[in-house]
Amino acid sequence: MTSPDQFDGIAEAVRTELASVTRLAHINTFHPNAFDWAEAGTRAEREFVSVVAYGERGHEAQAVAYLTKELAQLAEIERHVSTVMAMVMGELHDLRDPINLGHELHNALSCFAAEEIQHANTFYRYVRALSGAEPRVHKALFDERLEVFRTDDHPYVKLVALCCSAYVGESVITVFEHRTDALDPDRARFFTRLLHTHGLDEARHVKIDHVAMKLIYPALTSQQQQRVRELLGQIEELNRTLAASFEAATRQLLDIDFVTDNPAAAVQLEMTKAFGGKVFAADGTLYSVDEILDDELTQLITEFSGVDRIHAAAVEPPAKVPSVVGARP
Repeated sequence: MTSPDQFDGIAEAVRTELASVTRLAHINTFHPNAFDWAEAGTRAEREFVSVVAYGERGHEAQAVAYLTKELAQLAEIERHVSTVMAMVMGELHDLRDPINLGHELHNALSCFAAEEIQHANTFYRYVRALSGAEPRVHKALFDERLEVFRTDDHPYVKLVALCCSAYVGESVITVFEHRTDALDPDRARFFTRLLHTHGLDEARHVKIDHVAMKLIYPALTSQQQQRVRELLGQIEELNRTLAASFEAATRQLLDIDFVTDNPAAAVQLEMTKAFGGKVFAADGTLYSVDEILDDELTQLITEFSGVDRIHAAAVEPPAKVPSVVGARP
């Protein structure tokens, strides 16, 4: 339960920001039919992904296997985000708090959910075109991952936890988007265009994440914030299990080691650990990934992608958030 005025102090900022984020969602968006799929499985494409992953040609088989695993796994995570987003919208249906009035929140979450389904569709299609194979993990742990959010927590608790769980992966793939743009500034290769177009949606998703992280999360009670962290821990553990399962399935399917001596895989792992481990401070404060970049991490990202900042600045919370003393989780 929440107090009637728990979100009064942030409602206008949330709705204004969400309206701004989604204003051009119908123009700057991603659809699989927009691509020339004949270009996805060419020799030139395989040579390029070798350069993306290993920094040079000659590792085409390993690079293709690496992307097959990562993008198939990512497709399943995006499918899950879409499903939970729709579930949260259902739970918000008759919740008449000031954030949920009007169209802004429903529109933003609807766009987010619809775009994630298209991403899952497209990443699987790219995997098939690039490698001629598609790793399958039994039901992709979907029921277990969905069960994490089948609780009686407030819908905003679930929304913030879901956004935080998606945020780390969105940040990592944004760094890869920067890398492909640096390697292929004219976007001549299919994978560069794929990540660039995907990034049009992801930039909005990250901004919605920032609304959840910087506006909604601080307005939750301490008990609700603790539940956010608990739900996040549960879904992250299941996503790690999912990653291990997809790695094993891809190794078996393609009969190749795509992790050992793979520079991109090493950088990805280091970023994932750093982002996941630092966005929450010990006192529960929630930071954006750019706010937790230290010199070492910045150097790693800059050398890999050519940029020293990952996202646009996160939205700032209102100067004063109203007290929520007495509200229950």
